[in-house]
Amino acid sequence: MPEESIPMITALVCTRNRGSSIVSTLSSILANTHPRFEVIIVDQSTNEETKHAVNPFLSDPRLHYIPQAGQGAGRARNLGISRARSEIVVMTDDDCIVPTNWLETMEAIFTSHPTVAVAFCNVNPAPHDSSAGFIPAYQRSGSTLVRNSLDKCKARGIGASYAIRREAIKKLGGFDELMGPGARFPSCDDGDIAVRAMLLGFVVYETDAVAVEHAGFRTWEEGRQLARRDWIAIGASYAKPLKCGHWKFAVVPAYELCCFAIWPPLWDIICLRRPRGIGRITAFVSGFVQGWRISVDPETLLFRPAL
Repeated sequence: MPEESIPMITALVCTRNRGSSIVSTLSSILANTHPRFEVIIVDQSTNEETKHAVNPFLSDPRLHYIPQAGQGAGRARNLGISRARSEIVVMTDDDCIVPTNWLETMEAIFTSHPTVAVAFCNVNPAPHDSSAGFIPAYQRSGSTLVRNSLDKCKARGIGASYAIRREAIKKLGGFDELMGPGARFPSCDDGDIAVRAMLLGFVVYETDAVAVEHAGFRTWEEGRQLARRDWIAIGASYAKPLKCGHWKFAVVPAYELCCFAIWPPLWDIICLRRPRGIGRITAFVSGFVQGWRISVDPETLLFRPAL
């Protein structure tokens, strides 16, 4: 294969039963100004809607469509990464719009920082009615290297836009296939890979140099369900390093529990209001107990479920 035809960077989109919502995502990725890139779609849909939506794009040689039976975001990401022909793989969700400099900006992080294994950028919410619900987003100011557990307390990038160095992730054993939407613990595949990379000697990076737009609107009721799902998965993910003796990591779950789960309802009580968000605490404990009961590989911090 001529060198000029080998992609320098890969964009990966994993999808399941989202139909035509992926069209805007693909259009924005293909409009990127990076000189050499490929786009991989891993489709776990149980119907043909997404395939039909993607068909008009398949004449573009940069695009590769891969159907995959079964479900699980970790499983889909592992397949997409295994098919990637570049060292850097940048991921976004099928309800996001990326800017034209997205690939170039994310690639520059790995060029400038050879020890970085995972990099997150900002995620802005699309226009929506904030009285009816919300869109998950992540907006930080500036850029930072996350080298240890204290750094991780202030770094909580989300999976709507992040990138990985393929060889580093290979050394980690890939994504944990028990983590992420569609898996046993249906969230936190993004946070899990970042924690594992950091604890096993790599560096995580977060930047505001570029941002994607997320259109994943949730009603407030859906938000409560989402929070429970997320905190169960967070609990399971955070059980793994502690079970394997990474005791310094305990500062991360302690900080997140105090700031985002315990303090909000406590403040409501202080203000003589009905406490909200107590379910986050019970969800975390439930996930932590479940995760503790599963065997974990100490070398990769991957769950090893019983066959």
